Amino acid sequence: MENTSSKPFVRWIEISANIAIIVVAVAIVLVFTKDFFSGSKEQPRSIAAGVRLNQQPINWSANKKNMVLVLSTACHFCKESSRFYEQLVKDCQNVHTRTIAFFPQPLEQAQAYLKSEGVDVDEVVRADFHLLQIGGTPTLLLVDDHGTVQKVWLGKLNDMKEKEVLDQSCRG
Repeated sequence: MENTSSKPFVRWIEISANIAIIVVAVAIVLVFTKDFFSGSKEQPRSIAAGVRLNQQPINWSANKKNMVLVLSTACHFCKESSRFYEQLVKDCQNVHTRTIAFFPQPLEQAQAYLKSEGVDVDEVVRADFHLLQIGGTPTLLLVDDHGTVQKVWLGKLNDMKEKEVLDQSCRG
């Protein structure tokens, strides 16, 4: 014979356990979803206007304006933007703005990459992106004759930003 007085208690335990499992599962899903959509809590450092690039072995005073293309051979946005960089370099050379490419890769690899993309900069430099506070590629820097960053453009640029870069660096 079954004890009928324990049935409601067992039923209550089963329901409580099921509710607890559901609450824990929902909490886990919320935590992982929040982390997935918000990304890392620590934002990467990024170079800003006003920073001096005196740690690079470059004679900045050779030109009043220097356009620095911060690229990587492994960056698909850099490759997608190569036609713009080709035009940028040509326009800059027409107004005597020096063009310099910073890469994290060895010089030979960087030079081969630029040649394959048709981008003929004045100088290629292997640079320590961490030291320069480069948060990602591509990054474009307008640098004055003292090695001070005047303007920064981050990422793959839209048409309006590309025009802004050309206007501020190579057209006048």
